[in-house]
Amino acid sequence: MKQTACELRQVWVSYGKTPALRGVSLQVAQGELLGLFGHNGAGKSTLLRAVLGLVPVQSGEVLVDGVPVQKRDLPRLRQRIGYVPQMLRVDAGTPVSVRDVVMMGQYAQIGWGRLPSQGHKQRADRALEAMGVTHLADKPFGHLSGGEQQRVLLACALAQSPRLLLMDEPTSSVDWQFVRELAGLIREVHEANHLTTIVVSHDAPFLARLCDRVVLMEGGEILGDLPASSLLKRVEQESG
Repeated sequence: MKQTACELRQVWVSYGKTPALRGVSLQVAQGELLGLFGHNGAGKSTLLRAVLGLVPVQSGEVLVDGVPVQKRDLPRLRQRIGYVPQMLRVDAGTPVSVRDVVMMGQYAQIGWGRLPSQGHKQRADRALEAMGVTHLADKPFGHLSGGEQQRVLLACALAQSPRLLLMDEPTSSVDWQFVRELAGLIREVHEANHLTTIVVSHDAPFLARLCDRVVLMEGGEILGDLPASSLLKRVEQESG
């Protein structure tokens, strides 16, 4: 039986008086590629933020590798987690290069105010190469297409050598032609780096073709949990 990489136990999170997660319990096995499906306001992104320790948990517990996320060693715990946000808002005129963005993934390890070592630079270069964007290293991040930005953000997450990878709506800023390629890229990264991966999306066909298992969320609750193959059959029946 596989060990649990990430677990939520009866987790409640609220924004003001509005509950965003309502007693959510979820286990993610080591090596699993899990999809979280739901429409806006379902609680998917809040669940990722709870795993990252970015939102206070009113009750319940979040654990990564068996360690409670809200403990004092949160910075060390975050070093094990790669996070790819929906988008990184960088103005086209801002001189932030692709290499700068990828180096950001290692700031937790480098320490604020300290210069990166040669080893950090080499890890960034390897991540750029793995994502096929070495040729973009000196380009301004804000000048890239949506697909190129997703590759760079994945490289940023990989540069810190994570054990758990979290992705929030990776298809939101890419054109439909890149979506299938992106699914293959995420699966390749997941398997090559022996990761546990959680992908949030409102795109059911994307998750059905990418993931091992898909959890359905609505109103801050988990409504269902099914193998991705079952969801894919439903998607194909509805589209056919």
